[in-house]
Amino acid sequence: MAKTYPVSLVLADKAVLVVGGGEVATRKVKGLLDSGARITVVSPQVAPELMQLIEQGVCLWLEKTYEPTDLEGIKLVFACTSDEELNARISEDATARHLLVNVADRPELCSFYLPSVFRRDKLSVAISTEGSSPAAARRIRKDLEEYLDEEIGLYLQLMQAWRKKVIETLSPEKRRLFWQKVEEEQIYELITCGQSEQAKAKLSQIFEESS
Repeated sequence: MAKTYPVSLVLADKAVLVVGGGEVATRKVKGLLDSGARITVVSPQVAPELMQLIEQGVCLWLEKTYEPTDLEGIKLVFACTSDEELNARISEDATARHLLVNVADRPELCSFYLPSVFRRDKLSVAISTEGSSPAAARRIRKDLEEYLDEEIGLYLQLMQAWRKKVIETLSPEKRRLFWQKVEEEQIYELITCGQSEQAKAKLSQIFEESS
């Protein structure tokens, strides 16, 4: 089997379909919430936790069984019902329409897999086992969470603040040298040691030297 190509999807204002109303469907909806996607749930019934989300207005619920017409206008599909034949049919319908589809616990029917993800401010770390072991991906994610300091968020905020100025001011070659110097001067290490003011001063110095 060919290796997957990792990407981060921009789903803001994109229509996403979740077929199913149980625990798995609830997890999919919760995972989509921060993306800004327009989520539609299709299922005759939904679990209490999913109903709470529906009542909060974060997703639309169509109280019915799945039909192929539910795929019209959709960009991304999750099939997570308890009916394996139905899930397979959803995958077939979505694939025929060239839609990305994920089928719970059936990697052979998926056109994409969901990694195990944790976020720290602007940092997103995704761990994928190519669908072979979601449990292993979760374990590795927990190990990385313990390894990465909370200060990574402050570091990325600082990098974002400088990135626009560097792009607008420095030539491509000078940009490369600037970011190389940032790594050499261990700006991240300064921040993780609680020396954020020193890190900021060092960045200003590096910029002046690069200009």
